[in-house]
Amino acid sequence: MPTDEIKQRLKSAWVWQKQLEADLQMLQDLKDLAEQITPVYSLAPGGGGDDDKIGGAVAKLVDLDKDIQNDIKMLTEALAATRTLIKMLDDEKLQLILFKRYLNYQRWEVIAADLGYSWRGIHKLHSKALQELKECIEVHILDVL
Repeated sequence: MPTDEIKQRLKSAWVWQKQLEADLQMLQDLKDLAEQITPVYSLAPGGGGDDDKIGGAVAKLVDLDKDIQNDIKMLTEALAATRTLIKMLDDEKLQLILFKRYLNYQRWEVIAADLGYSWRGIHKLHSKALQELKECIEVHILDVL
């Protein structure tokens, strides 16, 4: 398995986190819109037509709620998979770097400063971690076969 594919697997939790954040923002926007819809009562036949707006908003809210529940499920699975992948490493320092990057979503500069390394040093350790993960995965696959 190439290290780029390993990086993509590690980033999957971040992707689902961003999707969830977008859906939650959309939910808030729909709720704000729903609060602005007020029924118009009319004695004339046919009514004011606000039922369509309310019904449409409710349908969107229901659909979005399903999307959010799916996002939460996928995020939870991605976080667990990322954690399992990182735990394959024996070196706790390399684990910490990957945890900070892929589970805490920290920037490289923050990780470097926090751990007392240069930006370049953190990138070298990150590359080493990816390479070691690649080797762990290959060994694990061979053990299964």
